[in-house]
Amino acid sequence: MSYPTLDAFAFAPVVAGLWRQHELSDGTYDFDDLLDAHELLAVKAENARRMQDAMRKE
Repeated sequence: MSYPTLDAFAFAPVVAGLWRQHELSDGTYDFDDLLDAHELLAVKAENARRMQDAMRKE
């Protein structure tokens, strides 16, 4: 599903509960922080996938 009125890439840390919405525009985080948050979310998703795979093999 797409978000017709907002930037899903920018809001991903908010949706994931890492940041609050106002922090996107108040200078709390910069673009490098956004990239770091996406890296963190990708690693978290991969770790969850690996855990699910390991649980299925037991």
